[in-house]
Amino acid sequence: MKRITLIALSAALLFTTTALSNRSDVSWQKLFDGKTLNGWRLMAVHGGNGGVWVVENGALVADQDKEHKGGLLATERKYSDFEIELEFKVDFPADSGLFLRTRDDGMGYQITIDNVDGGFIGSLYAPAEGGFIQQNKNWVKLFKKTEWNKLRARIEGDPAHVTSWLNGVVMSNFTDNRQRYPREGYIGLQVHGGEKSWGATSKARFRNIRITELNRTAATKQ
Repeated sequence: MKRITLIALSAALLFTTTALSNRSDVSWQKLFDGKTLNGWRLMAVHGGNGGVWVVENGALVADQDKEHKGGLLATERKYSDFEIELEFKVDFPADSGLFLRTRDDGMGYQITIDNVDGGFIGSLYAPAEGGFIQQNKNWVKLFKKTEWNKLRARIEGDPAHVTSWLNGVVMSNFTDNRQRYPREGYIGLQVHGGEKSWGATSKARFRNIRITELNRTAATKQ
């Protein structure tokens, strides 16, 4: 019995070590070079032209456009199964979000960055496909109001399995039961339109944006 237990423990340790080794070998690629908007484009969706975006001090800085219009700043290419990490700092009130597998009409799985009254930062939202899927009230304890926060998201499979983390803590873990959005889409950063969604001097800032693609070969066969 002791020998069996020892073998089981050794196997578990080997599995854990291998998993950690694979994690450290993950190939990350920068999505934002810290200097330009290369690789990104405005999407005139959600009733706006994309919002106003500039690069300042190594960060993407977002603001509403005239007449409180917003939209998305999206990657020029599409992604399927991937994990993405970024740091964000957002004023109050400012309603933003990280969009995954975004369609041409600007709809995709959204990890919310809605620093507004009644907001749920780090939760999972499906615009035009059901609204909030999972909400996590614990974001209030984790969110750093005046500092940089780390957001991580992972999406894979079809129907999709979506997981999000705020400052290292799981905020949502959801496996869909249908295909709400295409298997492949753009990654987007949102400026939410509307007068109540954004303060007169509010800004949303993003930096250190990087991605690792998962099982790309299988995804490209779709």
